Amino acid sequence: MLTTHSLMLLALIFLLGGLVKGTVGFGLPTIGIGLGALVVDIPTAMLLIALPTIATNVWQMWVNGDWRRIARRLWVFMLAAVWLIPLGVAAIVYVPAMPYQRLLGLIILIYSVWTLWGKDRVFPWAQNPTVAFVAGSLNAVLTGMTGCFSVPGVMYLRAVGLSKADLLGAMGMLYLLSAVGMLGSLWLMGKTTMALSQASLAACVPVALGLVLGTLIQKRLSEALFKRLFLASFAVLGLVLMATG
Repeated sequence: MLTTHSLMLLALIFLLGGLVKGTVGFGLPTIGIGLGALVVDIPTAMLLIALPTIATNVWQMWVNGDWRRIARRLWVFMLAAVWLIPLGVAAIVYVPAMPYQRLLGLIILIYSVWTLWGKDRVFPWAQNPTVAFVAGSLNAVLTGMTGCFSVPGVMYLRAVGLSKADLLGAMGMLYLLSAVGMLGSLWLMGKTTMALSQASLAACVPVALGLVLGTLIQKRLSEALFKRLFLASFAVLGLVLMATG
């Protein structure tokens, strides 16, 4: 049962997630679940952020690159990134004693530090279907366990040498499919309720407001500086979750 206090905190978290998403193009589900896990349990945070994540990434996928070309090039990875999500969700639902918050913290820390370094490299072997399948499958399991859609998925997408527009479009496609897979898995396992579904729909409001504010920030401030500050803060969040999970 969500209290008024927890709902207010979650609304602020989703506002922040939308702001970051609007400014740098990523971070909504990880902020929503990473910070939300400090207020509610991870499955509840997953449910609450699901509908805003679906809505924002339909938009991101539509306005960046050519989604048909992206799907043709990355279909093995994208399918693999969905099929094992139920396994990860089953683990967190039926074996709740595992330190999933610490795992989430570790993933956030890895992603933040790796992105801060900016050591993006293109690897020809990343195009191999077996590599794509393994990377997608690992991403699917970790998505189900933590709700973080980015590791190692975004690392793989950057390694295949996509253009900036196609990379943003591919990230939108990955996040969209991951959110749908996560929501469907939680629904099949009986973890959804009408109240949580309504709360997830309501969460679209602060996320949308954050997106508008983030777009305004993007036009007035250095995106590179904001991204570095955000990722540094994100790394601290990862450390906090690892220490307190």
